[in-house]
Amino acid sequence: MQFKSPLSNLSEVLVQIQESANLYRETLKKNEAATRSVLIDPILRALGWDTANTNMVEVEKTMNSVRADYALYDSNALPQIIVEAKALGTNLEQKKLVMALVNYAFSFGLTDVFLTDGLVWEHFDNFQPGKLSPAKVLNLAEDSPVECAAYFVQHLDAAKYWSIEQSIDVLSQRVDELENTIANLQKKLNDIEQVSTSDKKLQSIEVPLEKGEFVLLEDLDDIAGKKPLHFRLLDGEILKINTWKDVLRESCKFALKHNPQIPIPFPDRVGKKVSLFSFEKPANKVSFVTEQYNGRKIYIYLNYDSHNCVANALYILQKVPKKLTKEMPAIALSE
Repeated sequence: MQFKSPLSNLSEVLVQIQESANLYRETLKKNEAATRSVLIDPILRALGWDTANTNMVEVEKTMNSVRADYALYDSNALPQIIVEAKALGTNLEQKKLVMALVNYAFSFGLTDVFLTDGLVWEHFDNFQPGKLSPAKVLNLAEDSPVECAAYFVQHLDAAKYWSIEQSIDVLSQRVDELENTIANLQKKLNDIEQVSTSDKKLQSIEVPLEKGEFVLLEDLDDIAGKKPLHFRLLDGEILKINTWKDVLRESCKFALKHNPQIPIPFPDRVGKKVSLFSFEKPANKVSFVTEQYNGRKIYIYLNYDSHNCVANALYILQKVPKKLTKEMPAIALSE
């Protein structure tokens, strides 16, 4: 395996950020929270800032009646950097935004403040009377990813403020992500070994299926003891499956792939005690799978009987944008 430097890895993240911005532009332009989740959080995490660790990153930090979107702390629990986030496409040159940054700098006693819409990053490092211009402006859509990555590492890297020992939680998270990546790769290898053709599309269908063999997911009634053979997703793709848990798993993966704004944790259709999606690992002996979602590892709860697998599959597929629906989800059953 070819070694990649941290700078190379960060450059790849920045390229992915640009792709995400293009893919979800219309949604991100209307939603600051989505912009933070899809475009900004992945960059901070790639720079070593654990956005789930409040000792490192405090969201919506308030001081002297001034509230900052992100306050980045050093190992002595002192804020060192402020990041102010806006929805994608926001005009960052607005005077009120710059004046807000001045208030942040003086309220928090800092010299490093970033203003960003996820693609454009403005770095202010020394506010002076009459001098309110950024020291550096990075545009991830136009500038070299390597040059942007180098600047981020120089000015926004958590390693400047945290030693390896002090950032053990961050390292543990990265190990978990690596383990999940390896598990996914192993699954893909296993799938490939089972396919006799190089065309992966053929792996989901062994023989032509006659129209009418499918039963709509919402019309399934008495399925106890029955085995599903094929699952038709909303986009018309047909997958070969073996269990009702496969139906729920594939429905969850489809929804996560096409909707970047599903809140985590996300309760199941009953909405009481069980989260269908969670950052917390389920209890031992509970059936689950893992996925990467907006740059983070999440757990998908699968510990349901056949009836509730179908019910939760229908429930999560409601989170898929309607424009992607070409077919109604349906199942082909064994005879």
